Amino acid sequence: MGLPDLNLGALACALSVVFAAPAMGETGMDCAAAPFSEPKDLKELITALEPVFRGFPTLNAGLTSDISEICLLHGPSEAQGYFEPDTRRIVLRAGQPVGLAQAILVHELRHAAQYATGICPGTDLAMADYAEAIFAMEADASVAGLVVADFMRNTGHDEMWQALAGWPMQADIAIAYDTALRDTGDIAQAASTAFDAWYEDPIRRQTYYVSACLDYLDQLERDHLLPRYESLGPSFYSSLCRLPDGTSYDCNRPETGD
Repeated sequence: MGLPDLNLGALACALSVVFAAPAMGETGMDCAAAPFSEPKDLKELITALEPVFRGFPTLNAGLTSDISEICLLHGPSEAQGYFEPDTRRIVLRAGQPVGLAQAILVHELRHAAQYATGICPGTDLAMADYAEAIFAMEADASVAGLVVADFMRNTGHDEMWQALAGWPMQADIAIAYDTALRDTGDIAQAASTAFDAWYEDPIRRQTYYVSACLDYLDQLERDHLLPRYESLGPSFYSSLCRLPDGTSYDCNRPETGD
């Protein structure tokens, strides 16, 4: 999931990281590994999310095993945050509101977990299948963010939920999740509904499709590869879609009419 300042110019290692790499002019980063006792802003962010890490052991495990460190980026950046597969670090722009920072971190932790499972798509796929995988990974990361934000909201801390519900590229998905949860009382069903809702905005699909295809072509050119035409395997979606507690939820590529 990306949040404001969406820029998909760098989908490192075929991973759709919603937030792109930093713009030129980066002035420095403060980085720390677990237990993230410094810098102060990072410690406060992790502390604020402690109920999440206690409630979702898989997220807690990812915080210590799927990533190498978390960095706070100071200075100009086109992105609010991103995950680097090569270094396994998450980079967050410093000085963001608490709810926004929480949402970005959870989203990027989900991308780190996706990468750790080995389902990150490669250039052995046909370009359309590559883009399809990126769509699904973004939809799944959005689901993870909403489930965690709902959990935090139920503990009396709604900052993360408000950040997601107030972001134009995510608000419709939040509404779909909330409506399904109210109607069914089933988090897995709400997650499936939110996953499908990701695909319903043609602008969102077009934005990610163009960026995914450009990244795919850049990889072919950089590595001097010929196009290949493999398809996504039937197990891709069942391997991908997991709630933050580790249980699966139903997801498939929705029919969009494209």
